This record gives sequence, structure tokens and C-alpha cells, in this order.
Amino acid sequence: MLFRRRNKIPLIDRLRDFVWPRIGWLRTVTYYWRRLQRIPGTPSSIAAGFSSGVAASVTPAVGTHTVAALALAYAVRGNLVASVFGTLAINPWTATPVWFSTYYTGALILGWDKYGHVGAMDFVNMFVGLTEAVVQLDWRLFIEKVMPVFLPMMVGSGPVAIVVGFGSYLVLAPVLRRIQQRRAAKTAQRLEEARREGKDYVWQPR
Repeated sequence: MLFRRRNKIPLIDRLRDFVWPRIGWLRTVTYYWRRLQRIPGTPSSIAAGFSSGVAASVTPAVGTHTVAALALAYAVRGNLVASVFGTLAINPWTATPVWFSTYYTGALILGWDKYGHVGAMDFVNMFVGLTEAVVQLDWRLFIEKVMPVFLPMMVGSGPVAIVVGFGSYLVLAPVLRRIQQRRAAKTAQRLEEARREGKDYVWQPR
């Protein structure tokens, strides 16, 4: 099919690239940052879309982040493509602190004495139980194995999503605005130089 790889990548290699990209995290982040800069739209719409993706990804409802990001971006009139990029902010290296922050925030809201402390394995068991409960449609399994951790995370994800969403917007919007202004100034300068030399200016992406 069109756009399909000729040689399918083995599952183990795809999992390894997800945890540690073959080209390294620095080059991967640089690549996506440059792609984000080139998304058509105003700085505000791009930043709003990206922030929607970041906010949607802090919820423990793994597998629904992209849909939630698109819906949230649409609601705030953000860029839909940028919202998908925003979901990449939650990855194997950032997931653990996000999980702990959402859980402890939710535990404080719902009652610390009731939920207490959790460790890394509690999150692993919760996500395993969540997968099993969804696949088997086992509501009892969800209540017993998933809910004690999932509920505080869902409650806590609301305040955390607001903080990271607004925070990422406030940081990203002015940066994108300066980048677009700098590009516009360079384009105007090239047009002026071409006009003086009597040449037709051909725009080339930089």
C-alpha cells in the first residue's frame, strides 16, 4: 500500500525506538520542534493546539490521548496538527513523573488517608489491569484492581492538565511569534534585495 514500509519493522525494534529512538532523543526532539515551527497557522493557534495535546496526555486514559487532544484543540480553536505533536510530550521518560503528580494531586483532593502512597509497580499493575478489564469487558476487575489508582489519577489530572496546558501555551506562543516575525523579516529582506537587483524572487523554505 501507499506510504507503507517495504520491510516491516519488527515489534521489538519499534518498542526499542519508542523508549530510545535510533537517532537519539536530542535529534528526535529537534526534528519535531522544526516540524512544529513549520505548521501553517498563527502562533496562538499552534500554541493552543500543542498545549491541548500536552493537557490531554496527562490523563491515565492511555489510548484516548490523540482523540482527546483533537477534541480539546477544536474546542479552543487550536491547530489540530499541533495537538497531535503535543501528545508526544508524554513519553516513557516523562510518563512516570506525570503519573505520580496526577496521583498525588488526586489523593490530596479525595483524601490522603484513604489512598496513601503508591509505588512504580502500582502504576504498572494498574495499566495492566486496565488493559485486561477493557479487553475482557470485566467491570469487577476494573473496580478491584484499577480503580484505587485510576480514580485519583483521573481526578488529579484535571488540575495538572490546566497547569501544564496554560504553562506550555504561555511559553510556546511568544517563541513561535518571534520565529514567525524573524522569518517574515528575512523574506521581506530577500524580496527587497531581489527587487533592487531586478530579479524574480523565488521563495524557498528555511
